[in-house]
Amino acid sequence: MDYRESTMSLGITNKLLCSCCGSQQHRVNSVITYAFYFFEYLPIFPIKRDTRVQCVECQHLVGVADNPVDRKLIFSDLGLAFFSKLRLLSTFTGSILIILLLSYYFSEEQQKNRQSQAYIDAPKINDFYYLDYRKVAGDKRPQSKYRVAKIVDITGGTVSLTYGNYFYPLKKSLSNGLRFGHSTNFDYFEKKRQNFSYAELDSLFEQGFIYRVVRPEFNMIGRNKAVYMINGNPVTNATDAQKEWRYIPGKRQNTQGMAFLKASYINDRFEQAFILLKQSAELGYAPGQTNLAELYLTGIEGSRDIENAAHWLFQAALQGYQPAIEKYRVICQMEETCQIEDFYRALNDAGTSYRIN
Repeated sequence: MDYRESTMSLGITNKLLCSCCGSQQHRVNSVITYAFYFFEYLPIFPIKRDTRVQCVECQHLVGVADNPVDRKLIFSDLGLAFFSKLRLLSTFTGSILIILLLSYYFSEEQQKNRQSQAYIDAPKINDFYYLDYRKVAGDKRPQSKYRVAKIVDITGGTVSLTYGNYFYPLKKSLSNGLRFGHSTNFDYFEKKRQNFSYAELDSLFEQGFIYRVVRPEFNMIGRNKAVYMINGNPVTNATDAQKEWRYIPGKRQNTQGMAFLKASYINDRFEQAFILLKQSAELGYAPGQTNLAELYLTGIEGSRDIENAAHWLFQAALQGYQPAIEKYRVICQMEETCQIEDFYRALNDAGTSYRIN
């Protein structure tokens, strides 16, 4: 950015009055000199203006420092005065463009923040969290600033995240990493889960540790293949959109019960879902038992029943259903009387195949 001066001629007009010629209309020439800052060839901001108006008939020259009364008479014509302001406005071109760009940027940022807050308040599995470690580590880890986390489970009011194994030096490099498919690598996310309550996630967002929440879109990429995408770029590996159907006791009731839970237009949807999920659980269908436990955890008519939730999660866990095992571990951490070692011992005694993340 450099300092320059520029002279602009407003041309000759016969619409102005010259007091030195008896306030008669004469041909008058006006010249304005501006001093302003330039960025390359773009004027940014004027810092000085010097106006010279000269009557062609009597050669009377009025400057900025001259008699203010004469100068006011010379600029009595509103049309030319407005024209001079328009010429002055052109020197603000750079400032206007900068203000417009900044306004667009901050309005877009505000929209993204509002959307992120909405996703924090109502989280879903596969939501991506962008983390800023400068808010917790300061400058102690200069090369480990930004990281990705993903929601892998929601049990009652507890949200389970897995963190990415990679750190990024810039926000742009984090976005580019997802765009180039880093998160689709099999070892991108840690196996260990981190559990947070809704209130804790909201606090981390207010602190700026979570600076953006993005909800991927579920897109079909083949006859029966689907993938989650962010801005049109895959961020998960392709999975079967619909699994091959075969009769399993309790599966139909579970599917119907989950459909009722999503039907917000049905007044008694929770009661209908509970009946169907209870039937599914009693038929021994592990996903139905897990979903029934989730319904107990989130509360039926405002009441939570952790004991029944733990019972059905335990029944599903005995079948080696990994989501139920993970959820049981979560609620076991919240209950002082629960001993996780007893849970693992029961699984081992039953010959259950499971893994501990």
